[in-house]
Amino acid sequence: MSRPKVVVLGMMSKMPVAGVVWQNLHYLLGFERLGCDAYYVETHARTPSMLMSDPGDDGSALAAEYIAAIMRRFGLADRWAYRALHDDGSCFGMSELELERLYGSADLLLNLHGGTQPLPELAATGRLVYLETDPVQLQVELHHGLPETIEFLEPHVAFFTFAENWGQPDCGLPEQERFRFLPTRQPVVLDLWPDRSAQPADLFTTIGNWRQEWRDVTFAGERYTWSKHHEFLRHLDLPRRTGAAFELALSSWEESDRELLTDHGWLVRDGLEVSRGIDGYREYVGSSRGEFTVAKDQNVRLRTGWFSDRSATYLASGRPVVTQDTGFGVALPTGAGLLAFDSPEGAAEAIERVDADYSIHAWAARELAREQFEATAVLSPLLEQLDIRPQAPRPRRPETVFPRDMVLEPVSRRPTRLPPETVQLAARQPPAPQWDAPPRLGRGSASVVVVTYGGLPFNRLCLETVLAHSADVDLELIVVDNGSSDGTTEYLTRLSRADARVRVLLNGRNTGFAAACNQGLGLAGGEHLVLLNNDTMVPPGWLPRLIAHLRNPEVGLVGPVTNRIGNEAEIEADYRRWGEYLDFAARRAHEFAGDWLELRSPAMYCLALRRETFLRLGPLDERYEVGLLEDDDYADRARAAGYQQRCVEDVVVHHFGEASFGHLVAGGEYGRILRANQSRYAEKWGHDWQPYGRRPNPRYEREAEHLREAVLATVPEGAAVLVVSRGDEALLALDDRRAGHFPQSADGSWAGHHPADSEEAIAHLERLRAGGARYLVVPPTYRWWLRHYDLFRAHLDEHYQPVHSDERGGDIYLLEAKAEVPA
Repeated sequence: MSRPKVVVLGMMSKMPVAGVVWQNLHYLLGFERLGCDAYYVETHARTPSMLMSDPGDDGSALAAEYIAAIMRRFGLADRWAYRALHDDGSCFGMSELELERLYGSADLLLNLHGGTQPLPELAATGRLVYLETDPVQLQVELHHGLPETIEFLEPHVAFFTFAENWGQPDCGLPEQERFRFLPTRQPVVLDLWPDRSAQPADLFTTIGNWRQEWRDVTFAGERYTWSKHHEFLRHLDLPRRTGAAFELALSSWEESDRELLTDHGWLVRDGLEVSRGIDGYREYVGSSRGEFTVAKDQNVRLRTGWFSDRSATYLASGRPVVTQDTGFGVALPTGAGLLAFDSPEGAAEAIERVDADYSIHAWAARELAREQFEATAVLSPLLEQLDIRPQAPRPRRPETVFPRDMVLEPVSRRPTRLPPETVQLAARQPPAPQWDAPPRLGRGSASVVVVTYGGLPFNRLCLETVLAHSADVDLELIVVDNGSSDGTTEYLTRLSRADARVRVLLNGRNTGFAAACNQGLGLAGGEHLVLLNNDTMVPPGWLPRLIAHLRNPEVGLVGPVTNRIGNEAEIEADYRRWGEYLDFAARRAHEFAGDWLELRSPAMYCLALRRETFLRLGPLDERYEVGLLEDDDYADRARAAGYQQRCVEDVVVHHFGEASFGHLVAGGEYGRILRANQSRYAEKWGHDWQPYGRRPNPRYEREAEHLREAVLATVPEGAAVLVVSRGDEALLALDDRRAGHFPQSADGSWAGHHPADSEEAIAHLERLRAGGARYLVVPPTYRWWLRHYDLFRAHLDEHYQPVHSDERGGDIYLLEAKAEVPA
């Protein structure tokens, strides 16, 4: 039985604001989770003016790019189409033929908010369904028998509305018999909205438009307004009444409106700024104490039962909602987490009730969202009404061991720190049992060894992706802990009890990386051995593709490509989130299937070898103590034994980088360890350790060229220039300028490490300046220096003249005291 196909007809490019985007995503992803294949299509003939900064812009291309980015992020990269009916009718995303076939095979075409005209090709399917998100105007038009409205609705075969009180005795919406409307409500994919109920917050907020005068309606001799500012004005004194703090993120307001609000104690900010991106919008909602909002006069006086999508996301975030009563109590429980009011006095009382027992209301808000708005629970009845019955949803794909929306990009480096939401997701649930019986470690099996030392969130992200994505190999996962004290050992104990493939060795102290690896390798029983850093994540299919190269007896060591490592294995990667990484890894596995390149020193963030190779080469050299350069040493031993060493191009392992060693940078310990191990390496091998090479990277090459152009335009010939780098000689190709690395060793080569702290960076800079250096160049790739070494940045700003600064060319400082610089 094939999965039903559902097409959501939307208008994200016409209204590219976060609330609209989230609404569409909740439908798309909700249908997916019910076992449907969801597609997104725009074919509405509206100009994407909000995406255009100039009338001459290619609006169609901008709209397609906007939609593509959203669909790619949420795993629907090949499930969208944009028809530029406002222009030349071009089709983006899916082809015209693919779109025609989709219409023909779709089980449901959902006209969300009725924003799409029922074009002949849509009506011809016999499966076009109208879903109304803003009632009143349409019902009044039907009451008056407006031909255009009837003509619009006729091609639809079913009708749904957010007016959940329509037809009840206290609802003033006019009834009609021609079209049978069924109640529905806003779906929310809860795991995209982290539960913030336990986190403190101060501001009651909301997001919306202040003044919209163009959709008033007249019914039975009464005028009903659309613009919310009429209702807010009735509650101007709420800050004074309650003493609580309120902020309105508003669009469509004038300065006089802001002054009126602030005079009455309201904070006001730009609503469009909050709504430009879905992440900022979600953070704004989640960091609020709760929502205070009003409803449109139309919904209030006619008691439609309408409820807000936005309010549903506040509830999903564990934030209480205090909102004007529209009659939604007929369908939603009120009193805890959700409080309705019908007067200024009632609004003040509701706020006071929330503040009096905030933790209970916050908890109740999340529970109410789970019970009433969870996407599959909302959409399942809708599909049943349409006689669409998906087969039992297929098991969630292994990659959803963590949400696809989870951010992988650190908020800082050295030390590497993850976003708070990612840390929360990593620790949210206990390990789930996945494997009851120990693995059979025969032919083709693998033992993966991971060393941990603190870093609980990284450990969780790493180990659970290994377990989820290695089911196609007889796997043994050996974790050696070097004395963690952050809850890691307790987590590892639970994990080993939940999954029989996991073996744990607790050292109780830091024995060093090489020694811990040797312990794990000594316990390993697999035919293949893999050393994996604890700050990595792996995609589906990684292990079979990696160890396939070891079938060649001439190959000794193999490693994957990655986003961050500092040698030829590092590739350009533009993902930020877990789902984007999975898509990136899947594309690369297909495009580079079986490809490899020879590598001088595969790094041990992920290194695979046969058991027989390990027995021949022996354990890692423990002279390198805590760590650094033991992988170079092992690669040299493998090369000396005649083995080829490969970088596998069709496996991408995500590497956060320096999750453990990054903590040693600020105090200078990292630099001391590296220098000591460089000495040990040179003593053992009779030559100095050599920095790694890099593979060609078009983006990096473009950045280097932009840097070169900026330096040539700013720095005079013959001047001595210091370039912040990691030893990349290409950055020093600055024509007749005397360029050197920063930091650098006594012979002018790269020092091999970054400064321990700002003080070391300042002292090194001043020594080189005294030696004749006149300019310091910070390439775009290294602008993080100016954030990480904040006192170094302050030193530059206080004493020296910035002569160039932009995103393309980086930052250039003239190293002459400001008083010395000619005016």
